[in-house]
Amino acid sequence: MWDADVAIFACSHRAGGNSDAAAELMALGVNEAGAKPKVIALRDYSVLACLACRACAGERLSRCVLAGKDQTEELFAVLMAAPVVLFASPIYFYGLPSLCKTWVDRSQRFWEARRKGDPWVLALRDRPAYACFVAGQPSGQKLFDGARLSLKYFLVNFGLTLAEPLGLRGLDAAGDLASNPQAAAQTRELGHSAGLMALEGRRA
Repeated sequence: MWDADVAIFACSHRAGGNSDAAAELMALGVNEAGAKPKVIALRDYSVLACLACRACAGERLSRCVLAGKDQTEELFAVLMAAPVVLFASPIYFYGLPSLCKTWVDRSQRFWEARRKGDPWVLALRDRPAYACFVAGQPSGQKLFDGARLSLKYFLVNFGLTLAEPLGLRGLDAAGDLASNPQAAAQTRELGHSAGLMALEGRRA
């Protein structure tokens, strides 16, 4: 059972890096808003790759043949239940890290369910989502576009609408975010805004 106001997914393969620091700063902001955060590190979960078998397209409830063989459905359950969702992710080659992208690919069954008009997925309520992308690369006009689009069209199948992400550049070595007061403040403020949205949804 989901027992927090805001889910924060830490998407890095590496513990203790800048995106982990971003997740903790966002959690601090959520707390300061008076809401309850929960940080979930994707690297702590087993996520098998999509088989591209299309079994979900023909299955009555759009179920995946890999269900129960890993922990992907546990992660999907959070997306279906959390009032507000946040992502803290590094940028690898202009995109999401491979583990996160593997999870995104496994959501094919939700896309199929929406295409077929399955009542269980259409019943998901509309909710907000936010993201903080952390890149070591200091430049690049489209540096965050790949990750933003992947995340946007992944989340729409869960009733989640992604706001314009916070993109932080030039933060490569562990500790770079913590030593950058402006970037740290922006990240914390993103969490605070998400916390306020969660409280507003609770009152609605």
